[in-house]
Amino acid sequence: MATTPHDVGIDALMDTSPEPAVHTSIAAEAGFFLSVVALFAAPFSLTGGASLAAGLLALLVGGVGMVTTSRRYVAGKALVPLSMVLAFVAVVVVGLRYLGLDTAFGDAWVPTLTSWLESLNRMLIS
Repeated sequence: MATTPHDVGIDALMDTSPEPAVHTSIAAEAGFFLSVVALFAAPFSLTGGASLAAGLLALLVGGVGMVTTSRRYVAGKALVPLSMVLAFVAVVVVGLRYLGLDTAFGDAWVPTLTSWLESLNRMLIS
């Protein structure tokens, strides 16, 4: 049986598609990761400086992510505003602590978290 030009399968059609691949912006991903780190570190008094640094860096990288995701074929448009909001919340929580308000509400959880980690460690060792 001879093949005709009309016998071309869908795979051959997709292989020749002129559409370039879409990729996620590294700046959007990094900003989101930094903002989550900043938000989880904000409730503890010991990690206030690290939270502030991660939050400010997340805001800076979020600005870069906003520029890169405005390009065509670059994904991550939803990560950028989410990361900037989370980073802003973390910076405000730590900033209020520097202004004299006690926003270290996570310090009360430290004994509980320590006991959970110790029990998990015992389960892994035995």
